[in-house]
Amino acid sequence: MSSDTDARLGEIRNELALILEARVSELMKVMRQTEQTTRQIVSTELEITRYRHMQEQLGEELSELSEEVEALNVRTREVRDQHASIRKDRDRAKEDLQQAERGVREADSEVETLRQRLATLTSEAESLQAENVDLKARIRTLEENVARMRKLKEELMSSISGLTAQMAGFTNLDGGGR
Repeated sequence: MSSDTDARLGEIRNELALILEARVSELMKVMRQTEQTTRQIVSTELEITRYRHMQEQLGEELSELSEEVEALNVRTREVRDQHASIRKDRDRAKEDLQQAERGVREADSEVETLRQRLATLTSEAESLQAENVDLKARIRTLEENVARMRKLKEELMSSISGLTAQMAGFTNLDGGGR
């Protein structure tokens, strides 16, 4: 009868070892997935930081360009006023008129170039803002996934602790039965 009990205990021990091995394998798989998710989160956070920095830089450039456009608008108005005055004195100051016209053309060209650049930067800023919203949504999803992974990890650790305690109990029974 003792050999039947020993054989049965051996079978139980083997069965528990298989269960423990399966649980440990599952835990390792979950840990690898958690590590991969963590890497993705870190990568996403780095991207967000980079995009925020880029957004700040573009905002500064946009502000500078807005100031330049305003200054050029003032300059254009001044040149146009000057141009109107020169037209009145056309007979006396034909050379001055031609110089002012060149100044107006250059200023208009600069204004148009800056307006195009402003439109491009505005479009890029809107694109970055939309991308930032998408990235924030991804972060929320990733944070939820991390929270679930942590909960699963805690459950697995609790389960492993329980199995360890059971194994210790079986080991004590096995040692005490001899």
